[in-house]
Amino acid sequence: MKKNNSFLSAAVGAGLAAGAAYLYHKQKNREQRGDELMPVPQMKLEKELVKRMPDMIYYDRFQLAVQPVIDLETGGIVGGEVLSRLDHPEQGLIFPDKFLPAVEEAGLYPKFDHYIFRKTCALMRRLLDQGVELQYLSCNFSRMTLSEKSAATRLSKIADEFGLAHDCLAVEITEREKESDSEQFCENLIQIKKAGFRIFVDDLGAGVTSVRDLWSYPVDVVKIDRSLLLSADDDQGRTAYRGLRNLAVDLGCKVLCEGVETEQQHRFVLEAGCHYGQGFLFYRPMETEQFLYLMGGKR
Repeated sequence: MKKNNSFLSAAVGAGLAAGAAYLYHKQKNREQRGDELMPVPQMKLEKELVKRMPDMIYYDRFQLAVQPVIDLETGGIVGGEVLSRLDHPEQGLIFPDKFLPAVEEAGLYPKFDHYIFRKTCALMRRLLDQGVELQYLSCNFSRMTLSEKSAATRLSKIADEFGLAHDCLAVEITEREKESDSEQFCENLIQIKKAGFRIFVDDLGAGVTSVRDLWSYPVDVVKIDRSLLLSADDDQGRTAYRGLRNLAVDLGCKVLCEGVETEQQHRFVLEAGCHYGQGFLFYRPMETEQFLYLMGGKR
């Protein structure tokens, strides 16, 4: 990947980090406080999920949803982000913000990530078999999973079981936690990239990825967090957002804007030179059958 050394200067890195911090904290300050104490029912649910999570995975209680990603220039769908939902026997559908802490506490992130990746591969195989033209499906991975020494080999083996070209799958690095072994993590990303997979960085500006990380990782697409777009409603906010976009592009990455919900935001990210968009203005997350219908697959 060709990258411009000029953007490695400390001044630029610090300025962009400050811009991201401005956007993030501006949005956070708008939100109501009072979430410091977890409600008792939620605490009970999390404890129950920690205990039952191995069975939830074993008995395949998770469903997939897909949120399309569009090309901002053409408006066409180029890919989709795969999202998971827990079909709880008593509680019904539970979203990731409620069950992922339980996955982490139970120490099941690698097992869970590979399980969802396998389901993603099965979905991609089905889409291709039904004549759907789609560049990729992206699947979220924790840094814990991507820090395992066998990460690239494991992903390749699963994709190969479904007869998939690796470039139709994107490994999306989540921002929930920092990797324990940064050198191993970076080496794994290089091997994953060499194996042909796409690499996305999720939620840039609201997580743990630094400017140095973007320089080190072989990233194809950077996803700018939706909270930063919400805060890009004044001159300083828009300047900071454009700064993040320019950094990513100079490092050889495409830019995907998360959380596009209004025509005004759509115009801004298009004028800023961003490449892809994702958000309720275009499409909400949908069940796999609905996504297949949207893409014109054979029924």
